[in-house]
Amino acid sequence: MASLLKKAHYLPTGLVGLYGLILVLLTLPPIQREALFLHHVRFPFFADFSNPERYGLAPFKTRNLKLETSDGESIGAWHVLPRSIYTSTNPFPPQSPLGEEVFDQALKDRPTLIYFHGNAGNRAIAHSVRAYSGFSNYLDCNVLAVDYRGFADSSGTPSEAGLLSDARAAYDFVHGKIFSGKSAGANPQSTREADQQIIVAGHSLGTGVVSALAGRLASEGRSPRAIVLISPFTSLKELLTSYKLFRFIPILGPLSSFPKAQRWFHSFIYHPFDSKTALTNTTSPILLLHAINDMSIPPSHSADLFTFLSRPHATKLVEETTYEGWGIVRSFDRGSEKGGEVVWWEGRKGGHNNLGWAEGSLDLIKRIARL
Repeated sequence: MASLLKKAHYLPTGLVGLYGLILVLLTLPPIQREALFLHHVRFPFFADFSNPERYGLAPFKTRNLKLETSDGESIGAWHVLPRSIYTSTNPFPPQSPLGEEVFDQALKDRPTLIYFHGNAGNRAIAHSVRAYSGFSNYLDCNVLAVDYRGFADSSGTPSEAGLLSDARAAYDFVHGKIFSGKSAGANPQSTREADQQIIVAGHSLGTGVVSALAGRLASEGRSPRAIVLISPFTSLKELLTSYKLFRFIPILGPLSSFPKAQRWFHSFIYHPFDSKTALTNTTSPILLLHAINDMSIPPSHSADLFTFLSRPHATKLVEETTYEGWGIVRSFDRGSEKGGEVVWWEGRKGGHNNLGWAEGSLDLIKRIARL
């Protein structure tokens, strides 16, 4: 008994030592990259991206693409047709692959939602496929789903700058197709019209990518039709104070009593994904979707983003509507010249992965994107 008590005495010391070791390891760039992106967790494993029907999409509704980035990487993507265009095929359902011209024309005829998934997994993961189905059928949009560099069948190694390049390649691909390769950049009106046909949406890690992309576009005086952030975080620095690795290992939260130590570890964040700063000058309608039972990213991050976005418009009235059993919708209108609505849904259910494709969420996306 005495021996057991003596051993138990060392347990707290061992746990503190293990925690310290984890923190030190996370300051190493390769370890931090693996922990943040989890890009080697390629679930579903051995996915056959050339046959998206295997993962729940309708026959020949989706084309498999490879997009080239400005720095020479090749990223995998799926383009899912809007329902109205898919159901107009003859015969229906189609019995063989549709021509590239059908997909290209669809990008001109209907708005496109570009979707950026979270860490781990790939574009064939079940909850993402459910989202594509909802977007393409309920919203009647094209969907372009992108796998970042280092994920799935994409080349390269992930980084914040790299993922932003991937996002820009996807955006430029859609933008260029709308005008069939014409030089829209020489015509500001045409550029704005094309931007207004594109919705950018991200889930989890993808919200950092979408925010960075929207911020980059805003610096060029450009605005997508809408920005949709599903289970977003304010910045990686703020997330690490609340995030638990593998859902039980706290990262920087225990250091809150030691501000200097916490700031020191903050200096080793190589991929900050500062969504707050990136969204500052954006002028697109913004939708935040977050469930209170999200076990990965605390819903306080959406509350913080909503408050941050509302501060420059403090005189605007925030409207709040409670829906029994479903959640609370809060919104304010910045005015058409400053970006229109900002809407935040604080959902009762949905966890981390099961809210972007749900019916109520799709209604809010339809509202924010004016579809």
